[in-house]
Amino acid sequence: VAPPPPASPAPAGDGFFELVNSARAAAGSPPVTHDARLADAAREHAAMMARGGSLGVEGVDGVSVYQRVVAAGYPYLAVGEHLVSGPLTVSAFVDHCLRHDTARRTVCDPAFTHAALAGAGGGGFGDTYWTALWAGPLTAEGLDRTAAEVVDLTNRERARAGLPLLSRDPLLTTAAQAHSADMVARDFYSHTAPDGSRPWDRAAAAGSTRRTIGENIACGQRSAAEVVQGWMNSPGHRANILKADFTHIGVGFAGGGRAGTYWTQLLGA
Repeated sequence: VAPPPPASPAPAGDGFFELVNSARAAAGSPPVTHDARLADAAREHAAMMARGGSLGVEGVDGVSVYQRVVAAGYPYLAVGEHLVSGPLTVSAFVDHCLRHDTARRTVCDPAFTHAALAGAGGGGFGDTYWTALWAGPLTAEGLDRTAAEVVDLTNRERARAGLPLLSRDPLLTTAAQAHSADMVARDFYSHTAPDGSRPWDRAAAAGSTRRTIGENIACGQRSAAEVVQGWMNSPGHRANILKADFTHIGVGFAGGGRAGTYWTQLLGA
């Protein structure tokens, strides 16, 4: 296998942070700062896209950009990426991102505190492949806040339906968090783990004695609001959220894997 073409980070004087932080300031968001771990992941991913001659969340080595971020030592609570080919300069790249609404929202997202940019030449393909990474670090407080937001949004849906609100359960939370982390670590997405364990098995393993267990999972959503809305738009997941018998809830989140984010909602009675 040929080595990937060389890729280099955006140098300190290229104006990337001045440009993006100017846009963030105009949007009322705090500035982002360079992070060496994100830079390592961006360099590697840009090089892999250049080797394959195409853009993608996964490189030709089968590794996702999110897996690269985690492997570089940056556990995250919030993540965003721009994967772009064509612009020849950093300023042209940033201009491209700011001209498109979805990309601009990522640039200006207040959840991000760190960023990095790398570009790699496409060898015989003639393009420059850019990877910009944006992230907010995983903290215990941030994880708890995100889980609480999922619970609050879930309870709003139950309140609209005239149902009793759910209480946070630490044992269900432990089981839900373990499942999200397991899906990232063992590279699967399912209610059934590779060892055959099911939601009720995981709840029991965490010490829960609740008789009835339900589970919603999701991957790829970037916020609590997005994941709860996705569940409410799916009949099966919606039925779990609006099941009158459930009294307690636990929520788990993990970043990484192929989809970037993995969510678990464990409900019990």
